[in-house]
Amino acid sequence: MKKSIYIAIIGSIAFLHSYAQPTIRLTDTTLMHEMRTTPSPLDKAVVKDRAVSFLWPLRADVNVAEELLDGVKPATPKTDKSKLCYQVRYSQDAALKNNVTLVDTRWPFFNPEKALVAGKWYWQYGYVEKGKTIWSKVLQFTVEDNPQKFCPPALKTVLSGLPKSHPRVWVMKDEWKDFMKRSKSATEYQWYIEVADKAANSPMPSVDKIDTRGAEKLDNEVKRQALITRESRRVIDKEETNTEALIRAYLLTQDKRYYEAAIARVLEMISWSDHQNVAGDFNAATMLSLCSMAYDSFYDLLSDDLKAQLLKEIKHRGGEFYANFNNRLENHIADNHVWQMTLRIFTMAAFSVYGELPEADIWVDYCYNVWLARFPGLNKDGGWHNGDSYFTVNTRTLIEVPYYYSKLSGFDFFSDPWYQGSIMYTIFQQPPFSKSGGNGSSHQNVVRPNSIRVSYTDALARLTGNTYAADYTRRTLEKEPNYLKKALLAKPGDLAWFRLQCNKPLPQGAGLADLPMGYVFPATGLASFMTNWNSVGRNAMISFRSSPYGSTSHALANQNAFNTFYGGSSLFYSSGHHISFIDEHSLYCHRATRAHNTILVNGMGQRIGTEGYGWIPRYYVGEKIGYVVGDASNAYGKVISPLWLERGKQSKLDYSPANGWDENHLKTFRRHIVELGTSGLVFIYDELEADEPVTWSYLLHTVINPMTVKENPNYVHIQATNKNGASDAFLFSSDKLTTETTDKFFVPAVNWLRADSKGNFAPYANHWHFTATSSKQKVYRFATVINTHALARPAAEPVILKDGRIKVGSWIIKVNTSAEGMPMFFIRSTKVGEDVNITYKGGATIVREDGYETTLTDKLPELEI
Repeated sequence: MKKSIYIAIIGSIAFLHSYAQPTIRLTDTTLMHEMRTTPSPLDKAVVKDRAVSFLWPLRADVNVAEELLDGVKPATPKTDKSKLCYQVRYSQDAALKNNVTLVDTRWPFFNPEKALVAGKWYWQYGYVEKGKTIWSKVLQFTVEDNPQKFCPPALKTVLSGLPKSHPRVWVMKDEWKDFMKRSKSATEYQWYIEVADKAANSPMPSVDKIDTRGAEKLDNEVKRQALITRESRRVIDKEETNTEALIRAYLLTQDKRYYEAAIARVLEMISWSDHQNVAGDFNAATMLSLCSMAYDSFYDLLSDDLKAQLLKEIKHRGGEFYANFNNRLENHIADNHVWQMTLRIFTMAAFSVYGELPEADIWVDYCYNVWLARFPGLNKDGGWHNGDSYFTVNTRTLIEVPYYYSKLSGFDFFSDPWYQGSIMYTIFQQPPFSKSGGNGSSHQNVVRPNSIRVSYTDALARLTGNTYAADYTRRTLEKEPNYLKKALLAKPGDLAWFRLQCNKPLPQGAGLADLPMGYVFPATGLASFMTNWNSVGRNAMISFRSSPYGSTSHALANQNAFNTFYGGSSLFYSSGHHISFIDEHSLYCHRATRAHNTILVNGMGQRIGTEGYGWIPRYYVGEKIGYVVGDASNAYGKVISPLWLERGKQSKLDYSPANGWDENHLKTFRRHIVELGTSGLVFIYDELEADEPVTWSYLLHTVINPMTVKENPNYVHIQATNKNGASDAFLFSSDKLTTETTDKFFVPAVNWLRADSKGNFAPYANHWHFTATSSKQKVYRFATVINTHALARPAAEPVILKDGRIKVGSWIIKVNTSAEGMPMFFIRSTKVGEDVNITYKGGATIVREDGYETTLTDKLPELEI
């Protein structure tokens, strides 16, 4: 039976009202930081679900937040990071005098070798400068007793399982023959052989053939470098695919012709290293990956000279990556390329040469311990703040790295509770055969779960026994048995080799139909609700975002925005195209607030950066009603992020009032969303207040068909349609609205970056935009009833009763849309025998469901950076 879900995690962020008050008003400029500003565990923290890792901020002179983005030159620290030293000490003695553990470390983190016992603990971190340690204040935390606590082993345990022989990464030498025999009957075996045989008979292209002519026409150096990087990856990624297929074919067969073809390619690609047409960290990672794979896989066939040549390249490339990661990555909010791929590649390379390249001792230590301290999730709820498109780029990292550690140590790294949350994120943000929830760069492209996403649920179902993930996988493979082949040799997401290694069957048990109607990820700031898990074709879905991460990295400035779907296809949906981080259209019409189903204040949007944040103060998921609140009161204003200001400067992008950013006048923006059972009806209530009279603009967008708009005496009716469904939005407001619809972007979408193999730049699709703008008022309220339904069954319009209440379906709504009085709504079901209602009067929210009453007040999510 489905259970009602109400989960809240309390953090320790500054706010004005006490926990006794129902509403928390945050005053923080940001909840998250590009680089760590707080230690972990925080003072007075409680640790109960995993072993303690100590982390603390970097010194200001090395605190560089820049990511390695295509076309953007990274900042350089002022200090040699390799010479940094720290100390950390901890004890159960508050004075730190007795039974103290004192540790020297070269990084701003430390993982105790054994889990700390339950009780109160005290700790300090210190910066070692000129032989003296500058200590922090003493911090206290409590470790709770929990037999299910995730406590991975120390590095020495992992290394005790590392063979001295080769191969040792993609297959262990002592298991090699059994692996070959077992794999021969697997479907994936033949997939690899087919690609390898084709590659063995294909000539390599010349690196001189990389087409960079388009760069000459671009208007700034950042764009030019981005295009060169992309065009070089077109050639290098293809050769990486061919060479990796040959190496894996050798491991599957021990046929030397695959070795000969692969090693020739590897040596040729090494010669490309300094070519002017080769740019970007992913290309550098390709060189490191292929050299380390070849060294480990072909070890017994290599001459001493070849081993030395490969080791030289591994040392060079690995050294570059370590120099970049060291004393930066561990404190970064989420450096995309590193967590996506380059850390995984660096990790496997480090273990492949451990004991044979002196530098690998430090590399292995760093890779393993930074994983324990920071990964796999970067937050605890299992969500992914960068959105659905970029989530799958992390797939091999999320599976292969912990699987390798599990194999070496015998410890189950997938017992990390984060993975169960990640399964829920994967399913609820994108049900089978459905469009993604619509958050993060490039979400437009994710029209159904790709083969990488299904490979991920397949792997986690086998590794964790999660039957929801198993059902998600089966539903796809029953319709398309070879669907997983589409991910074969995909750099971020090919798990075919994993399936050859781990041949556990998919578990049996509860399927998707047993899931609750909704799920909320408070630390990530996401929520979604469904009406029908059994039939995608009849499922009405709404997704919502109000996130502490703001709009940095691949996240968008869409706090308190929602998207609606029917039959797996979008209806009201975020607009614009992600061309690159540094493109005018991408910033002004895809990342910026004007692109999303939320609110503009005086025509101005939310800040770019972590400062443009929202959060989810309260939520409830039951069997007959669902509820979530987003607070974007702190999201608006001028862009103040040093990182994004510098990116704008390099790329000639202007965060001016003309483009949508100005002084902030917003005091309150709370959006309440009530899912009215599985009817397809959703009620949305916006509380808005400013420090002076402003205009309030309510935004809706579509990307499939134009919207229709009808203005009635009591509301504005906006309809979005797709092939099989519609969302009818009935918009009520404090006063008469001025409405506008357009099919024009604020800045046209021009494809200057993504050419096909023939050099053609395909145009981007058009989108449609609706704006309803109020007169200038300090306090304003919108109320929206959205009916998402089959197109063949038109929605009945709301009935306005004599007393002003609204009747929609089997629900009665009383709501204050006046600017006077307190914000309020009361909604109840009129179904016979159904005791369901929700009450909000500006304080707590009270949900009543079948005789049980739940009072919801604000709770802060647990945040760590």
